[in-house]
Amino acid sequence: MLNRTSSLFSSREDYRIFLLSSFVTVVFFTLLLRLFYLQVVRGQDMERRAKMNSTQVLPLLAPRGLVFARDGNTDEPLLENAPRFSLYYSYSDKATTSIESIKRELSERLPESFKIIQQKLAEARKSGKITRVLTDIPSPVALALMERRLFLPGVNILVEPQRRPRYGFLACHILGYAGEVDETELRRSRDQGLRHGQWVGKNGIERVYDELLRGTDGGLQFEVDAMGRHLQVVRRIPSSPGNDVYLTINRRLQSVAEAGLAASISGRGAAVALDPQTGAVLALASAPGYDSSGNLGAYLSDQALPLFNRAIQGIYPPGSVFKIVTAATGLQDIDWDTRKSFLCTGSYRLGDREFGCWNKHGQKEFFGAVAFSCNIYFYNIGRALGPDPIEAMAKAFGFGEKTGIELAGESSGLVPGRSWKKKVMRQGWFEGDTLNFSIGQGAMTATPLQAAVFFAALANGGTVWRPYVVDRVVSPENKILFHQNPDPRQRVVLKETVWATLRRAMEGVVLEGSGRGVQRSDLVIGAKTGTAQNPHGEDHSWFTAYAGRPGQKPGLALAVFVENGGHGSVSAGPIARAMINEFYPRESL
Repeated sequence: MLNRTSSLFSSREDYRIFLLSSFVTVVFFTLLLRLFYLQVVRGQDMERRAKMNSTQVLPLLAPRGLVFARDGNTDEPLLENAPRFSLYYSYSDKATTSIESIKRELSERLPESFKIIQQKLAEARKSGKITRVLTDIPSPVALALMERRLFLPGVNILVEPQRRPRYGFLACHILGYAGEVDETELRRSRDQGLRHGQWVGKNGIERVYDELLRGTDGGLQFEVDAMGRHLQVVRRIPSSPGNDVYLTINRRLQSVAEAGLAASISGRGAAVALDPQTGAVLALASAPGYDSSGNLGAYLSDQALPLFNRAIQGIYPPGSVFKIVTAATGLQDIDWDTRKSFLCTGSYRLGDREFGCWNKHGQKEFFGAVAFSCNIYFYNIGRALGPDPIEAMAKAFGFGEKTGIELAGESSGLVPGRSWKKKVMRQGWFEGDTLNFSIGQGAMTATPLQAAVFFAALANGGTVWRPYVVDRVVSPENKILFHQNPDPRQRVVLKETVWATLRRAMEGVVLEGSGRGVQRSDLVIGAKTGTAQNPHGEDHSWFTAYAGRPGQKPGLALAVFVENGGHGSVSAGPIARAMINEFYPRESL
């Protein structure tokens, strides 16, 4: 048994020294374990965090893929990329210069972008992320800001590839445009890994083929000092360019179509040309157009609606173009006798109503009625048929539904009928409705693209194609990623005698009727003109046609529409003639 004198501690002082030593030892080992944890266990993570605090990555846009069109025997880019200066900003609460001072200097140098600068700098401060403030900065301003870099912490000027249409407005409604991704697109496309500041397609081919055109962005890793100033580039992360898209468009034919529409009486309309043997779109023009590299917001208030694609979105009464549907129905369903004739006095009485014709044609048989577009003759065919078979034939040729072209926003048009009128108008079908229907008036509407698909089917003997504008997509390594195959939607089966009669009638329009303006001795051309009545103003002008070399299959089908253009042969006809002449140059003797 130990007493106080024989204990481990000879005195109270020894006991205190023991306690102090134990405490120091525990603290030492605690610090040692903490040091081990930080250096060994968390070492790599801490190193990574330290680097993040001293460097910053600015995204570097990938060049979007080029978009080509056919130009003779070669492919020529319609959309390409050009280097442009972009202004970026990243906020730091340690910066020596206040955000208000930066905002003031940027606004003084770029006064026309004052509101955007205010908005973007506020977004950058709120999000804490590097934000693209402006694109396409004028070179003198960009160089001046680069010289002021040390006094404008967080401000950076980068050279980025940005979209440039080589021919301005040309094919703008096909190509569309690209822009910086917005919040709505980020929410919708979470699975695509989009991020703020990325460039995406907004419309047209740019939108439909965005994932293939976009490429993979790179970046610049900067060393940043404690004040948030970018000191030097530490590392360049390379970007990968997007894939190239090759269109079916014939650039020269597209140019001719757009020039013709621009010079038309109203300057508004559409023109579509197809390969009737495949459904490939050779030209698709809508007027007026727009410059996709300019300020698109300025076009929103333009009453001529330049952003509206009349070729696929506009729906209009097809007028006399539709008489070919009525003719095909009569010949196929009731063996209409083409020798039967009617007297056209300029009007047709049904009960107490008068239905007019655009002229007094006198006595006309079938071919004469088609050639000179006599309404009276087709009122009689319509009454003999009734609306149901005409409705069925129209739908068989693709009217009343979208063609399926890959461009967004296509309209379906309307083929009226008894059930439609009962459901929508809550009325029964009247015989007067049949008269209007038989000449493409009343509730019947179609897009210029549908009219072109219709004439392509007439040219090829009944195949209704799904039209397409992209032929193939090719990677930067020259590997074909996608190739379009012709896609027949449906087939119209008519008796061979009916096809022969229709072809003779449409070729008669060119040889002796309202389509004589496109006549060529070295081509076989079938056509139909149309003057669609418009209750809101001047009539609309249509000209539809197919053309080919004698003994060969037709290589061109087209539909030209001029808004408020009056008679089809006067406004739309000359544009169709120019397109045919461009596609089929006159052979030198």
